[in-house]
Amino acid sequence: MRQGNEKTKGKIILQRALFTCLFGAVILCGLLVINLGWKVYRWDVSIWAYHYLTAENPDSMIPDSEKHLIFVMVDHYEHGGPKNKKRGARENDIWCDKFMEISDRHIDDFGNRFRYTWFYPYDHKNDEIMVRLSKMAYLGYGETELHWHLGSKSGVNRQNFSVKLDEAIEWYQSYGALITAEDSKTAFAYIAGVWDLDAGGGGVTTHGITNQIQQLVDRGCYADFTFSTIGTPAQPSTVNSLYYVVDDPKEPKSYDAGEHARVGHAVDQQLLIFQGPTAISWNGYLEYGAIEDDPIFEDHRINKWIDSNIHVHGRPEWIFVKVYSHGAQSQHVVLDQDMDKMLSALRQETKQRDIKLHFMTAREAFNVIKSAEDGKQGNPEDYRDYRIGKYRNMVETYDST
Repeated sequence: MRQGNEKTKGKIILQRALFTCLFGAVILCGLLVINLGWKVYRWDVSIWAYHYLTAENPDSMIPDSEKHLIFVMVDHYEHGGPKNKKRGARENDIWCDKFMEISDRHIDDFGNRFRYTWFYPYDHKNDEIMVRLSKMAYLGYGETELHWHLGSKSGVNRQNFSVKLDEAIEWYQSYGALITAEDSKTAFAYIAGVWDLDAGGGGVTTHGITNQIQQLVDRGCYADFTFSTIGTPAQPSTVNSLYYVVDDPKEPKSYDAGEHARVGHAVDQQLLIFQGPTAISWNGYLEYGAIEDDPIFEDHRINKWIDSNIHVHGRPEWIFVKVYSHGAQSQHVVLDQDMDKMLSALRQETKQRDIKLHFMTAREAFNVIKSAEDGKQGNPEDYRDYRIGKYRNMVETYDST
């Protein structure tokens, strides 16, 4: 009789344990669903989730050993506006000195040190900073491109944007940026302040400049590097892509979708949207290629970047990874912690997966894309200056205006 009671008690204990485990699993799943649902709402994931979940890769899978990874880091490089010129110049010198030490420690598979792209904001317009950035370009540490926060304080609106853009380009070119050395051609990449390209963020800064894309193209802008981001209506519905857009001058956010870059189809006089990686994990983790205070860098992010598989259709062996930062504001994280760690992890992962690594600037990566469209293949290292040559400050020194 006692043995029967013990069996009954054992069954009850087992049932309770199973129920507890099942209940715990249900609670855990519920929390994960709630967490994911909150993030979908909080970060406007609904804007791009459909394309992310349904996009088809037209290229067959290829082994890692055949892949080349073109790695680009762009920076919304903001040391402060006109009221902070002396402090901004001083902090910029510290930033550049630290960066040079990091860059010299990290070499890609083809002997190139890590190079940077500083998207310096025209509305900050500090001559001393531009002198130093031009020196950095001359020494081979990176290149400077155009960033711009528009809006009421800038005095820029739909009526005067074209005039102000011409003035901005002229200022950068006085330091050898945005102009090619060989043929004096105006060429530049762009990042929109507060993500508000073509009034796509609701016109929070562009004040209804819905023809912004065409005006940029008309003056030599070859690509936009604003996206991806999350948590803003400016984020396009298209993700993990390289694609061309045509401006609708009457409507905002003309860049929401476009024609994918592909082999055998060269596109001219249109803006290339050069996107960074976007990914969702089962636990609700959102990856969007940002390196700053939040999110901080963790090693597991490397594979998410690579496996986002951003490439020119028909050339799947050339993978593009673009990450971004607000490096001046996040200096203690980017320079003192994450950048060095990120580059070491990137090098280790590409070696482990037998992927060939290339450090490139925004301009160089764009040139590789254009070479792919023209049917070039093999080693992308051969096409760094394929379409747009080196900027003038890469071959000349600029100590003052």
